[in-house]
Amino acid sequence: MTPSIIIAVAPNGARKTKQDHLAIPLTAKELGETAKSCLEAGASMIHLHVRDKYQKHSISVDLYREAIEQIRFQTDNSIYIQVTSESVRRYSPNEQFEMIHSLKPPAVSIGLREIRRESEAKISQHFIMMRANKVYPQVILYNNYDISMYKDWLQRGVLPGSAYPVLLVIGKQQKEGAFEVEDLNQTLINDLPYKSWMTCGFGYQEFEVAQRTIQMNGNIRLGFENNDLLENKQVATDNADLIFQSNEYINNEGYSSASFLETLEKMKPDW
Repeated sequence: MTPSIIIAVAPNGARKTKQDHLAIPLTAKELGETAKSCLEAGASMIHLHVRDKYQKHSISVDLYREAIEQIRFQTDNSIYIQVTSESVRRYSPNEQFEMIHSLKPPAVSIGLREIRRESEAKISQHFIMMRANKVYPQVILYNNYDISMYKDWLQRGVLPGSAYPVLLVIGKQQKEGAFEVEDLNQTLINDLPYKSWMTCGFGYQEFEVAQRTIQMNGNIRLGFENNDLLENKQVATDNADLIFQSNEYINNEGYSSASFLETLEKMKPDW
């Protein structure tokens, strides 16, 4: 069978505004329109941030519900929706988990380094609640320190189950280091417990990270959250330009972009 690759769009992130690019979607309506155009370009998943009335990062349940409603309407409920729990130094682990349990989204991304100051017993409880509510978490890993923590939490049962969808962030420096493009190899992946694995890169490096990942049968996350440059270094017109470029590469290399149902299965934890 032809390997299928999830293309996830991350269209806005927590910080960028229209001053960075006029096509960055900030309102619920704009997010719905972006989801539709990216779905048509080959994406099967959207990684969602919402903003408050001052265009500041928010994890408001009401704002998420409004955006999710628009995305489902514009895409005929045909794109996999993942919200972020990112704190951006604004929200505590307790507030992040409160949002997840109140909203009960289809999926959520969780940076382990953002929740590690919470007690392990509470972390375990929160993940068990997500499992009961069929909220699928994707674990975000920035470096080898994060991988060690993830593996340790799995081994000791802090995280229920045996493997999760993981996102490897390439090129974002943290106190304990960062993954660089050259670190992305089969040895790293083979040593990682995962249900599925995905990468994201930054700036012009984003497409190189995507190419490496595709050649290793991984999944990719692209979009204005981290980058607005095409392979030719021209500024993309919109998020769909970036999706189309990678979808074309996937097809040319003999792979296929994942369907909604394939994405749903790949993003479900083994828990």
